[in-house]
Amino acid sequence: MLGGDLHTKNVEKAVDKLGTIIPLFLASTRFYDKRLEIYPNKLPAYVDKPQSKLKVVSIKNVPQQDSSSSDCGLYTCLFVEYISNEVFDMCYVDIDAKYHRQRYATIIWHYGKIKNDYGAINESKVTRTVASKFGGPRIAKEHAQDISNYPTPRAQRSNLR
Repeated sequence: MLGGDLHTKNVEKAVDKLGTIIPLFLASTRFYDKRLEIYPNKLPAYVDKPQSKLKVVSIKNVPQQDSSSSDCGLYTCLFVEYISNEVFDMCYVDIDAKYHRQRYATIIWHYGKIKNDYGAINESKVTRTVASKFGGPRIAKEHAQDISNYPTPRAQRSNLR
């Protein structure tokens, strides 16, 4: 067993500090204003609470990757996925790394295909929203000011050699 009681208490103290500083950072960078899906006025969980301390949940007996494996990013993504779906008991979860690598690759490929089908060069063209350069909330594209002619396009360079 790694650590013991002293290690556990030190980890809990460090995580507790993060549970305080992360919401302050998100509020100071106006993160909540930039994301429509978690915009404070839309979801009751965020109304008047952008600087509230995060709820910390300690999870024990989580699946571990093999020491010879280089799948820590994959495991992190899977834990975030499970936790965001409120699955906190992962002791019976058997992680098939090959399957999940393929699944994530398929999700990313599909997203890229949608962007390509729309002729999009950025996320805004796919999601049909526009983010403010100055930290304002994302707005629907049809409500954004048309700035396609600004700045004035540069003159094309001739191919003189």
